[in-house]
Amino acid sequence: MHMPIDRIRETRPLDSRRRSHLRLAEPSDAVLIYRLRSDNRLSRFLNAPPTTVEEQAAWLTRYKNDEAAGRQYYFIIVSDGQDRGTVRMYDFRIIKGLKSFCWGSWIIAPPPVVGLAGYSALVIYELGFEHLGFEHCHFDVRRENESVINFHLRSGAKIVDEGEQDYFFHFSREAYDAFRSAHASAIERHSALLQTS
Repeated sequence: MHMPIDRIRETRPLDSRRRSHLRLAEPSDAVLIYRLRSDNRLSRFLNAPPTTVEEQAAWLTRYKNDEAAGRQYYFIIVSDGQDRGTVRMYDFRIIKGLKSFCWGSWIIAPPPVVGLAGYSALVIYELGFEHLGFEHCHFDVRRENESVINFHLRSGAKIVDEGEQDYFFHFSREAYDAFRSAHASAIERHSALLQTS
């Protein structure tokens, strides 16, 4: 499950030559992340953000130790050269004998970019299943977050449990393969190599 950071940067989801891609978050992204997480329209279903930019920067500095050890990966979503959001992989563990990862902290700022939400989910799954060696995915979504719940159900995720606040989902490698096939046009559009002069 652990891959050297340099090799992660070499994977297709992190290929900065492409129209949309991920890049690993840095402490210098504290202002961006704090702004996204402090926007109630974007983060009302996420955990409360740090109270200051400085606290966010300190968290990111600590996070880089987890990143180096392969315990979690926090990404900035980039599209057309603009930092558009965040997404995180974490809670790596064994579920029913399968190596599983969780993902969340998923924020995409307006204005909408057609297909970017689906593409950012696809590249997280690609990174997990095709590059990091995971066999399974698990995550939770706030019960009130109906649009994201519906997105995950359409993508092939299954609700396996529920709590007072959350639905708990599992997502299989087979579901990923079907999801990827169904979104071939978004993949083609967002993974296109940028023209260079």
